[in-house]
Amino acid sequence: MPTPEPTLPEIQEAITDLLRTEQLATLATVDAEGRPSASAMHITADGLIAYMHTFQSNRKHTQMQQNSNVSYVASYFPPDGYTGRADIRSLQIQGRATLVTDSAEIQRAVQLSFEQFPWLADTSLYNNVKLPDQGQQVFYRIDPIRGLWSDHRIRQLWRIHLDFSLDGRTITATHPYNTPHRRA
Repeated sequence: MPTPEPTLPEIQEAITDLLRTEQLATLATVDAEGRPSASAMHITADGLIAYMHTFQSNRKHTQMQQNSNVSYVASYFPPDGYTGRADIRSLQIQGRATLVTDSAEIQRAVQLSFEQFPWLADTSLYNNVKLPDQGQQVFYRIDPIRGLWSDHRIRQLWRIHLDFSLDGRTITATHPYNTPHRRA
């Protein structure tokens, strides 16, 4: 018997779970000439809002300051490879990157990171995270605008387009994958 189509709350819960369990995502930024540039990044999330940590001295920071349009992909691939393909799921997000300048939000991103990445306890990576004008380490918040959710647990190659609320905290609508999609 096929798995029924998930409800909007079930899709949102599945995405939230993915964002809180996977440690890496691929972030795409746009350079000054309009070319994409991709980087593997550690990702943590507060619901559907993603946070990524970087340093002010690298190109990602410079590019996100010049153009806040970003995209990222976070995926779960089973350790048994092709044999486990029925468990593959992935999220593709087009969003807006905002440099986090509020100290409470920075501390929340740090707290979420420590909860998600057990290995952080053995490092000093986040010991000196400060406001952007006080140090080299920074966090960016990625607010989702639209996305694509793929979940092979529903059925092989099941995909759906997503729209998000203006604050990025909820999914407001889904659209079939095989139809053109534009945000209303």
